[in-house]
Amino acid sequence: MSNKQKTETGNPKKDGAFKQAARWVAKMFGYKAESKFGRFVWRVFATSAAVVALLVAIVLVIIVYNGIDRACKRREYQRMVNSPTYLHPYGHHYVSPYVIYQDDYPGYLYNTTLGQRTATGIQWVCKSPDGDSLSCFSSSEDRKRGYFNRFTGEVAIPAQYDKAWVFSEGLACVYEKGTLHFIDHKGRKAIDKEFPYTNRIDDYCFHNGLCQMLGDDDRIGLIDKQGNWVVDPEYYQMAYDTKGFWLVQDRDWNYGLLDAKGQMLLPVEYGDIAVHHEDNCIFVRRLDHLNQVLDFEGNIINSCNFVEVEKTEYATDEHDEYGDLKLATANCLMYKTIEDYYGLMDRNGNIITPPSYSSITAIGPDRYHCEGSNGSVILDGKGKECGEKL
Repeated sequence: MSNKQKTETGNPKKDGAFKQAARWVAKMFGYKAESKFGRFVWRVFATSAAVVALLVAIVLVIIVYNGIDRACKRREYQRMVNSPTYLHPYGHHYVSPYVIYQDDYPGYLYNTTLGQRTATGIQWVCKSPDGDSLSCFSSSEDRKRGYFNRFTGEVAIPAQYDKAWVFSEGLACVYEKGTLHFIDHKGRKAIDKEFPYTNRIDDYCFHNGLCQMLGDDDRIGLIDKQGNWVVDPEYYQMAYDTKGFWLVQDRDWNYGLLDAKGQMLLPVEYGDIAVHHEDNCIFVRRLDHLNQVLDFEGNIINSCNFVEVEKTEYATDEHDEYGDLKLATANCLMYKTIEDYYGLMDRNGNIITPPSYSSITAIGPDRYHCEGSNGSVILDGKGKECGEKL
């Protein structure tokens, strides 16, 4: 083989695997290096391969550069967001004009005056409704509860309690080592007594100097700020309505109402009680389903509150032109409560019977068939049982 041929075709022993493979493919299509056309094809192929290799190299460089750039930006972003002076743009909750609770994970407190975080690892916060300077928080690490100053964001009492409630009237109830006790703003015991915990009470806070607490026989009462019983524990459930009344229940779900000092306002003998402060009245439903409206002293404003009144009609012995029995109007009216119970009323609006019946049907001028939970009876126009049967 001539030197010229060696220059054109190369030395197979020294050629790389890529070139040998390219020649083998080219020979399959009739390529011959000895011809001018073959040499031209080879030059085109070699140039194209060089261009493709250059493009691949450029793409790889761009990919590597972008990867390094993204990694650097991620590190820079993590450094920025983890900086104690950084405040995330979203998830702000102001606990005071100067302190923000940021609920992004992990949550933290941020003092806008100082321009930095004052506490981290905060799962949630809860402000006192009476404006106390200390707010309750939960640690996101172990779910323990503590307190922080909502005007500075600094932790005042470390997260060390299993459960804790907001400060109310200067005291806070905490659950620790299986019992409840009360602490002051320094975390010291403020009442030298401990109490059992029950999940039937979700508001271990003082209202007008009283706080509900579990006593003997699994019943609930009210204690004062010295831990003494003001209202003996004799109720199954209690709830404060934020306006000075305590709603109480017995085990049969009968309702009563105490005033702000724990004095009995309404005995526990009602099916329901609702205090409406916007109307300055109390709506009650007696056990006989009679709805009444009372004032805040327990005096009756409306002795019977109902939603509908209608006349009662009975069938006579006479027939109309179509052969149907004619109807006549009975003496009493029928009224209906919001719970769809019925009672009798005279034509002057005086209540004759409580709304104790699921239905009332007139069967005569002064006779009424009444269906109730205890069966059916026939009443006269004064609401008395007649002893008659259908």
